[in-house]
Amino acid sequence: MHSVPTLGMILKGYPRISETFISNEIKLLEEQGFTIHIFSMRKPRETFSHKSVKSIHAQVTYLPEYLSLGFPRLLWNTLLCALLHTPTFCKTFKFFLSRFSGTAKVHTWVKHFMQACVVANTVQAKNITHLHSHFVHTPTSVAMYAAKLANIPFSFTAHAKDIYTQKPERVAEKMQHALFAITCTKYNKLALETIARSYPRP
Repeated sequence: MHSVPTLGMILKGYPRISETFISNEIKLLEEQGFTIHIFSMRKPRETFSHKSVKSIHAQVTYLPEYLSLGFPRLLWNTLLCALLHTPTFCKTFKFFLSRFSGTAKVHTWVKHFMQACVVANTVQAKNITHLHSHFVHTPTSVAMYAAKLANIPFSFTAHAKDIYTQKPERVAEKMQHALFAITCTKYNKLALETIARSYPRP
């Protein structure tokens, strides 16, 4: 059991050579005294990484990337989460179903919820007290479900295409449930503020 409060970071992939801004952020946070545990939604797809990655001490948990190949681990963690956290599991599953309607990518949505169960089952063992995700699309969906399952807060960093390529009401919903949101440009900040005003908290 870890005694040091830990920040859980949910990423689409780690490490990625195109996302030095994320690895640099993790490195700087560790230098500031943060203990970090990384949850990566897929394994690296490059055969090399930048030198800065080698100086990062964070442990990495790779979540099952595919529903088919990872189904035994995903199913086990989902059942375990349901048994250990029954009230919050039921509440979060109802929330998941309320968002689920009208989507064609059923397997993807189910996978994200089950990945969140893997994260939630890791929270107590690693003493994770907060979850933060990069990109407001799928990593934040996983972070939002996992935070609700584990009854801890979450936040996210929004970047560019993740803001503008999904329905604004989805972005607004995630802002409403997050403790806070960060973005990298003034233009993005104005876009998020506009979305928040257009879709006020229910």
